[in-house]
Amino acid sequence: MGINRNLVIRVLCILLAGAIVPLVIARQEPTVWDAIYSPAQADRGQALYTKACASCHKANLVSRGQTPSLSGAGFLEKWDGQTLGDLFEKMQTSMPADHPGSLSREENAQILAFILRFNEFPSGEAELRSDAEWLATVRFKAAKSE
Repeated sequence: MGINRNLVIRVLCILLAGAIVPLVIARQEPTVWDAIYSPAQADRGQALYTKACASCHKANLVSRGQTPSLSGAGFLEKWDGQTLGDLFEKMQTSMPADHPGSLSREENAQILAFILRFNEFPSGEAELRSDAEWLATVRFKAAKSE
């Protein structure tokens, strides 16, 4: 009685797919922990932040009163579970408060890279992209998942 070669191949394919598909699915949704901005981009963002944002959000990104902080526990809790696109579009359409929408998407990406660095999310080689479709796939997670 011989082994049915086709059956063995099918079983191996099913086992292999069962092992690979969860890994692919898990990697389809990048997070802020995936080194999605570069240090140079964050440096450019810091200069822009100082010019366009610090008067309201302060140099240490911890605001008082009605102006929301851009660092710390309150900031992380507010955006936890949302997409980076949600935060980016808020910046794009309503900031700076005295000239909403005056910064380009690229400038806001640089500022957001600085905010991510300030909040100790890791940097990498690639620059943070500014296209809405991609940003909507990046999940803001306050804590790193293991």
